[in-house]
Amino acid sequence: MIETRRRFLGALGLAPVAILLSPRDTFAQAAACYSPEALTRSEKSMRRAVGFVDPAPNAAKRCGTCAFFTDVRGACGKCQILSGGSVAASAFCTSYAAKTG
Repeated sequence: MIETRRRFLGALGLAPVAILLSPRDTFAQAAACYSPEALTRSEKSMRRAVGFVDPAPNAAKRCGTCAFFTDVRGACGKCQILSGGSVAASAFCTSYAAKTG
């Protein structure tokens, strides 16, 4: 019985670690769509000009639900506003336009 209690307490001690690691996994998936360091100066300038942020402050207004976004694979896609640049579906910019139909 003591061994079972020890296992339970050990598993309970790992729970906060699992919770802390899960947001990083989500960020890692979004960062896999594009590398901010690899963007050209003009690409960075364009993203600043349209107020590009990742993740979106409002989940209802994110790239994945925008008319200018084309889903390429999973959580990554291309944006017409950013000249076909790769973006995460979780991102947002001020040129957001909801998809119709």
